[in-house]
Amino acid sequence: MKRRVPRIAGFTLLEVLVAISVFAVLSSLAYAGLTRMLEGRDRIEAERALWRNLALAMAQVEDDLAQARKRGVRDVSGVTVNPFEGRQVDPRPLAPPAMEFTRGGRYLTAESTSPDLQRVGYRLSEGKLTRLVWPVLDRPPVVEPAASVLLANVDNMTLRFHTPPNGPWVDTWPDPANPTAMPAAVELAFDVAGVGRIKRLLLVGQ
Repeated sequence: MKRRVPRIAGFTLLEVLVAISVFAVLSSLAYAGLTRMLEGRDRIEAERALWRNLALAMAQVEDDLAQARKRGVRDVSGVTVNPFEGRQVDPRPLAPPAMEFTRGGRYLTAESTSPDLQRVGYRLSEGKLTRLVWPVLDRPPVVEPAASVLLANVDNMTLRFHTPPNGPWVDTWPDPANPTAMPAAVELAFDVAGVGRIKRLLLVGQ
């Protein structure tokens, strides 16, 4: 009787090639899906950061204006600067701030003898809304404000100032007839890339 050689089970070359092809297709589909998911997550995160920065920027402007005080300062030449000054936006880097005023509410330690006032300003330059803070109210001959960027990708910023109590909206402040007066409110409007036109009405000294 002839002895039968046991057959070794395995895959044919064709079966291996088919399996590899199926695996490659499934891997491609999975990678594409994962890529889309990650891109979607990145877009959502970027949009969330944009709205968070926008909310924080508007909260800072609103807080500064709410704390505005009727206190003029002296510039580096010794000339008196009005308590509140506003003008149309000039985007050049060395242009004066579009809005500059004295605000209160600065945090002080119990041992401090300084007033709680500080001079702040806002400038739009190179697409960035920047907040300026001067280290002292009455400026010595050489002094520069500390600048912090509140919001990027900003364009077409405009300002209007409301004359109290029921006067008109004007494009510059102060009124030459009453340079120490404060506006009742500020209308701030600007475009933000990816968001559109933003317009806020902010009360002054409230």
